Amino acid sequence: MTDHLAERIEMLLTRLRTSYDGIGHSSGRPYIYFVYPPKEHLALRRLVDERLQSDASLCFHPIDLLRVTVAATQGQEERRRELLEDPRSPGAGGDILRVWTRRLIKVATAALDLPGTAGRPVILLSGLAALHPLTNPTALMESIAEHEPRDPASGRIVPIVLLVPGLRPPQTSRQYRFLGLAERTLSFYRGEEL
Repeated sequence: MTDHLAERIEMLLTRLRTSYDGIGHSSGRPYIYFVYPPKEHLALRRLVDERLQSDASLCFHPIDLLRVTVAATQGQEERRRELLEDPRSPGAGGDILRVWTRRLIKVATAALDLPGTAGRPVILLSGLAALHPLTNPTALMESIAEHEPRDPASGRIVPIVLLVPGLRPPQTSRQYRFLGLAERTLSFYRGEEL
């Protein structure tokens, strides 16, 4: 399975290097969903660390969503515990999603403002399992769509690569099972699949 992941990482790099300006044109949003089997998390993390390095053509801005979600609810441990105990309570997912979205946008904007390589910026989102059970990657990207991070140099919306732990149901298009859970079968919110 790791060989398959390595091939897909190379395909991702090729897509970013050769078609950067075209990412999202057909779907309306420059998102690339990279769904991988949750059991392959460590292998994927190693491949990402080895292959998705900033260079003269691309400047990767990795963001660990687990850290973002924890920081966004700092000092609100009781509310976070309540939400996790009853994730289906009215408004629970939407309330926390707005908090997490605001924090993610702030972190992404700060990352883009830092000097990097001369390459074009790409935001690389990992740690998406942190969204479960309150929300999911589809809802996050729908929430972020109105406030997408922009390249400070060009003003263009920056492509976002989402490393989504999940499975692709056989013979389906634009669907995934978040964390491999059949009850969490979702459709991608715009963007591309890889």
